[in-house]
Amino acid sequence: MTAFLTIVRDSGYADPLRAYRVFVDGKEIGKVGNGETKTFPVNPGAHRLALKIDWCGSKAVEFTAADGASMSFQVRSNLRGARILAALWYALFAWNSWLLLERTTSDRDVAS
Repeated sequence: MTAFLTIVRDSGYADPLRAYRVFVDGKEIGKVGNGETKTFPVNPGAHRLALKIDWCGSKAVEFTAADGASMSFQVRSNLRGARILAALWYALFAWNSWLLLERTTSDRDVAS
């Protein structure tokens, strides 16, 4: 069987025209655009999830996918409000904090 990984990207003024690339265990499995929600099949077991835009991205999040389970994560740009003025600093020194990736809870997180 398989598990399902859902990525929910908010709609924001940072990076609106570019898609975030979705990586599971270091392999790109797809892209998610501004305001999009996409679901990807993954094998059951332990995984590392990260999203990238150019060389910047999110910190990796580890998760375990149970057989038949659905997991959901939300991603957004970390460059909100006054932080947008620090874009160069994030790009050069905090590249893995450009995106904020968080697990969301759902009653579908366990196999039915």
